[in-house]
Amino acid sequence: MGLIAFLVAVPLVAAALLMLFRSDQQRSVITIVAAAATGLGAVAFAVQHLFGSFSMFELPQEVSYIITWVMTGVDIILCAVILWSAVRYRNRLAFVLGLVQTLGVIWFANMTLPEGAEHMLEMPLYVDQLSVIMVLIVGLVGSAICVYALGYMKDFQHHEPAGAPDRRHFFSALMFLFLAAMFVIVLSDNLEWMFTGWEITTVCSFLMIGYTKTDEAIHNSFRQINLNMIGGIAFLVALVIIHLTGLPMSLSALPVVANSMVAPLLIFPIMLLSIAGLTKAAQMPFQSWLLGAMVAPTPTSALLHSSTMVKAGVFLLVKLAPLYLVYPVASTMVVSIGGITFVLCSFMAITQSNAKRVLAYSTIANLGLISACAGVGTAEAVWAAIFLIIFHTVSKSVLFLCVGTVEHRIGSRNIEDMDGLFSRLPHLTRFMMLGIMGMFVAPFGMLISKWATLVSFAETGNVIFLILLAFGSAATFFFWAKWLGKLAGVAQKAENVEGGVHKTEWFAIGFISALLIACCVLLPVISQTVVGPYLEGAFGQMPQLIGVDNMLIMAAIVVFIAIVLLTPWGRDSKKRRVSVYLGGTCTDPDGRQYHGSMGRTMTSSKRNWYMQDIFTESRLTTVGLILCIALILMAFAACFIFNYGFLAGGAFFVDRQVLLVGPDLLGILIGVVVFAVAAPILGCLLDGLDRKVSAHMQGRVGPRLLQPYYDVRKLLVKEDASVNAIDEAYVTCALIFCILAGGLFISGSNLLMCVFLVTLGTLFVILAAYSARSPYADTGADRECLQVMSYEPMLMIMTVGFFTATQSFDVARLLNLEQPIIVTLIPIFLGLLFILTIKLRKSPFDLSYSHHAHQEIVKGITTEMSGRTLAKIEIMHWSESILFLMWVAMFFIWDNPISIVVGIVVALAAWFFEVCIDNNFARMKWQSCLKMAWLVALVTGVVNLFYVLITPFI
Repeated sequence: MGLIAFLVAVPLVAAALLMLFRSDQQRSVITIVAAAATGLGAVAFAVQHLFGSFSMFELPQEVSYIITWVMTGVDIILCAVILWSAVRYRNRLAFVLGLVQTLGVIWFANMTLPEGAEHMLEMPLYVDQLSVIMVLIVGLVGSAICVYALGYMKDFQHHEPAGAPDRRHFFSALMFLFLAAMFVIVLSDNLEWMFTGWEITTVCSFLMIGYTKTDEAIHNSFRQINLNMIGGIAFLVALVIIHLTGLPMSLSALPVVANSMVAPLLIFPIMLLSIAGLTKAAQMPFQSWLLGAMVAPTPTSALLHSSTMVKAGVFLLVKLAPLYLVYPVASTMVVSIGGITFVLCSFMAITQSNAKRVLAYSTIANLGLISACAGVGTAEAVWAAIFLIIFHTVSKSVLFLCVGTVEHRIGSRNIEDMDGLFSRLPHLTRFMMLGIMGMFVAPFGMLISKWATLVSFAETGNVIFLILLAFGSAATFFFWAKWLGKLAGVAQKAENVEGGVHKTEWFAIGFISALLIACCVLLPVISQTVVGPYLEGAFGQMPQLIGVDNMLIMAAIVVFIAIVLLTPWGRDSKKRRVSVYLGGTCTDPDGRQYHGSMGRTMTSSKRNWYMQDIFTESRLTTVGLILCIALILMAFAACFIFNYGFLAGGAFFVDRQVLLVGPDLLGILIGVVVFAVAAPILGCLLDGLDRKVSAHMQGRVGPRLLQPYYDVRKLLVKEDASVNAIDEAYVTCALIFCILAGGLFISGSNLLMCVFLVTLGTLFVILAAYSARSPYADTGADRECLQVMSYEPMLMIMTVGFFTATQSFDVARLLNLEQPIIVTLIPIFLGLLFILTIKLRKSPFDLSYSHHAHQEIVKGITTEMSGRTLAKIEIMHWSESILFLMWVAMFFIWDNPISIVVGIVVALAAWFFEVCIDNNFARMKWQSCLKMAWLVALVTGVVNLFYVLITPFI
């Protein structure tokens, strides 16, 4: 109890002191001491409660009564601030909403406070593992952002117009007030107290967004307050209904009520609380307030996106998750809005070149995925939601802090202006790349979170949302990979401008980056000792979605990636440096200038690819608003149309418990060694056979069968020459991940992890191409990103189909089946054959590589690669080809030994079919590749998954 009071009191005292002592030195001392005390208090609180069970803290009812009076007074003060601001800036909507909320607060207080202390909750505070996780998020990440703000706001004030008032003390005070309010939200079982913390965050956000007092800032701050007051009023109405119906004003008591005879009384409160959570989490149709918040100083964005405000919204939805299993209408509303927001905002992020808008859209999209998981309401879905919260917090805070510092160093937040940043701001860029990988790359927590999301959507038969997840994830890869590639470009000559970065900024960025790596490495521990026990208490079960061995492998991969990004590993300075290919004699590699025709000096330019004509922001926003508003209206209309028995009749789902039948670490290691030896040999032979078959089709004799081997051997002994010193290291990582993916597959381990590792390997090849800063290599990398976005949905759908057919993600499960999975997955198999043309790099979809003689001289993604680097690319291609053909073969494997022969025959037939296509079709445009691949994935996925997943409910 004492630690709870300490956690709330320290930020409040700090906020008061910051308003009194305003000098830079005083502000620094107060901020650092308060941040350290808050962080240490959060850690002490976690140590005390992390491994315990659900705990409630008793307060004398008289004390609770006094606190409730104080909370009511705070509510009225907050309403007064809103009304005063609305009058001052003549915002009529804010005034009307503020007046409604003021009258509502007074009315509610008039109903509850006269009843006296004896009606107060005896135990108004509670602690469970989820609240401990949130305390750590607020106490560690939030406090670090407060420290970061010291250096950032010094630069920010320096760039303000001359004579602008210095209000940094007010800004810092608001940040600490934010932290105190978040502690109130995550530790209050009394819904009245939680509402007060809820509204404090709303008003603090309003004041911080409008901090600069420009017209744009004021406009966006009122957009925030207006939309969030809708959620606040919904929260308040829910409290009124709960009180009028005689239900307990306790968050922890709601699941008990939902499973009692009076469950129908909770329908409207749950719907209203869900609206409050969706509003605070910036879900459609309320998402515009978070986009508008980007005008605020960067610490505001970092705080809102990572440890406060939006996390309050998803925290409430996750706490309500068990109730969504009881109330299907509320569940459908939350899952639908979350899924639609995820996919549409992922598409809209592709079109953005402003780094903060990319971060904003990705935040809204990830919050949509978290909301959808919470709305599903199963233990597996909540497991995914909690880990998404954790990894989104640490990754997004690192990114916002890095972007803020970069903006002050280069004077821009445009992604295009970050070209060559790896050389100008080397350490800061590496931290930013780590943060980006934490947002979308397996195994940075996202693999296993999507894993659980797939399982939970499959359990409830949510075919549409499985499809949305597949396509949204593909879009996520595209916009993150493009940004990552822009950062990866290495200039040959660049001035280091990191000298002006403040120590407080370095501390916050380094500290949160360490938290990101620690969360990834300790994921098995967090799952088993923290998240699992919470789910066991809330749902009566601890889901086992992935084996510990696979978790350990993922942790090792994270450490490996961190070493590659944050250390000088692989940067061989002995290589001879050469200029990029520009179509003439290069005169300035960094400026991409060369001697062109007629003796002129030409400049080659290359910008990122934003696809505004395909994913139009205004059009997608309109579609999202219409769909989500319609969903909300239909959900509330359903509450009046259907009877209580249906509305509180429980959700429909099939318990598909994940079977873990894969090998242990030793078995995986053996599989990796076997694949590392056999796959390149078999792939080389297939490549040689490909050349001979192609030559025969074209009326030529063709080379020897082993010609690919001799080609690669020559590459390995060539002189080391490179545009930069990092491309070979990236390609080496890609080859390692490809071998690991193949080893996992043939050892019978996890198929989904295998698919994600293939994508991870492709990402590192893309980084190698982007690092050259070559127009041709950049174009090839862009096209590779497009190809990944094209085929990724089909691969995700394939893994879901595999799970539904085998009850497991482990390939070893195939050997226990009575019939091959092709029996139930024919459409998905046909879809795999279609994208196999992309993965085997065959016409008409070989957009990014050019491996064969009948294609262009300029080779796209491999333009600047030579020697050992290009040899490793070829070996990786051989290995990938064998792995993809094994994916084809697995559809025909069951518990009969002869099935292995059948699988090999089918795989070879598929390979021959692809060679025929390659020699008979010209290369298509990228638009055709994207449209056709997505159409195939959509049709085969919907048809096949609908049949498999919906059948048990019929």
